[in-house]
Formats: sequence, C-alpha cells, structure tokens
Amino acid sequence: MTKDVEFIGFVGTHYESEIHPGGGAVIDRDYIRAVAQAQEYGGFDRFLVAFHSTSPDSLLVAAYAASVTDRINLMIAHRPGFVAPTVAARQLATLDQLANGRAGVHIITGGNDQELKQDGDFLTKDERYARTSEYLDVVRASWTSATPFDYAGEYYRFENAFSTVKPVQAPHLPIYFGGSSEAAIAVAGKHADIYALWGETHAQVRETVARVRAAAARHGREDHIRFSLSFRPILADTEEVAWAKAEAFLDRTKAVREARGLKDAAPPPNEGARRLP
Repeated sequence: MTKDVEFIGFVGTHYESEIHPGGGAVIDRDYIRAVAQAQEYGGFDRFLVAFHSTSPDSLLVAAYAASVTDRINLMIAHRPGFVAPTVAARQLATLDQLANGRAGVHIITGGNDQELKQDGDFLTKDERYARTSEYLDVVRASWTSATPFDYAGEYYRFENAFSTVKPVQAPHLPIYFGGSSEAAIAVAGKHADIYALWGETHAQVRETVARVRAAAARHGREDHIRFSLSFRPILADTEEVAWAKAEAFLDRTKAVREARGLKDAAPPPNEGARRLP
C-alpha cells in the first residue's frame, strides 16, 4: 500500500556539496555505503542517485547501494536517449528483481543544451521531450507486455520487442519525472507516476500541480499521478537564526563556485535559499 507521505534522501558517490568542495576519489565505496545505510536506519523511504553527463553511472551506483541495504527504495536518475529503451527496461527490471522490488526510475530529459552535447546529443529541448515520450512508451511496454510487440515512432522503431525479465513491482517500476516546460508537462501527464517539483513558493507549486493534473487528465490519469517536493531543511532554534544560517550557506555556495572558476558565481536556480510567503 502506498504511503501518503514518503521521505526521499540522496546518495552521492563521495563527500561533496555546494559548500563542501569534493576531493579524493570520485567513487568512494565506504561513503556510498555509509550514507545509504544511514538513511535506511533513519527511516527514509527512498533515496535518489543523481545523473550528470560527467558523473559516475547512476544505475551501477544504485546497484551497489542496493547491495548494502535491505529495505530502503531507490530513485535512479536516468537520461533517455543514450541506450535503447528496450535495453534500459531490461536493466531496470533486472535491478528490481535483484533488489527485491525496490527500484524506481527518475527520468531526467535534460534542459541544458551544453550538458547534453557533452554526451553527443544535439536535439532541441522540445525534440528531446518528444523522444522521451516514445522512450517511455517502449520501456513501459517492455515491462508489461506478455507478448512481443512492434513500435514505430519518429525516434524509435522495434519489431517483436520483448523482455523476459519483468519488474517485481506491478504493473511496473514507479516513474518519477521532472521538467516545467510545456513539452515536459505534456510528457509528465502521459507517463509520470510521481512528478517532482523543487521547493518553490506555495503559489508556484499550486500552479505547476494544476498544469500537471490538467495534462494527466487528457490521458485519464488525473487521479493517478502523485507529487514529490524537493527542498533542503535548515534547522535552528528560531526562524530568525535558521534564515541567518540559510543566507550564510548561500554566501558559502557562491564562494565555492568562485573558487572552482565557474563563470556565474551565483548558485544555479533553486539552489539558493528562498523565503516562502
């Protein structure tokens, strides 16, 4: 039975954050094990393993984290378009079997053209989301179809596609999805089980939730989709002290980015502190 509220953490591959510059090995097995187990012992429901065009492979990192935990669920960031959707479906279903039904996938289509080009993708943003929709058509069919199927789209074409390995979870792994453009919202409405938002203002969250539900309604899914809200709690004895800590963290983030030689010393959107009304 799905819980009304779930708590999702994060597992990186080494000790690093906006205010703690990374150092040493890019993949630290002891660190991965420690943070994954700490979140499991702390009662978290799931943790995210992130993806970037220059980072370690999220699927393999998640597989290792699953091997050193027993209960906590996975949320594996995955970028469509770089492996065939039939292959990705089998990889994720295989991991779900090995992890005893704990896998989940977070589809990251990508909004940064320069990052996408690092992996050789020169499609436009709208084209990438159109490809993502076809990708998820095929992935879901691979997970659920009891017989071979054909598929003919603009970006993918398959004949007699089939996967003998199915997810433990029925009807398939939970599909998390992010993106706020019109193209992204349309894909979310068709495919997302959980739509992921940043911790924005109440008004912005209400507006985005309404847009996603309207898109889902076009596919008869308005009552199916759930929502995830990502934010970073900053704790202190009083609200005033907490906001002072938040502003100090923001200043440290800017200083770290300057030290790394990044062109823009300000943090990326949604990474800074923002007061909610």
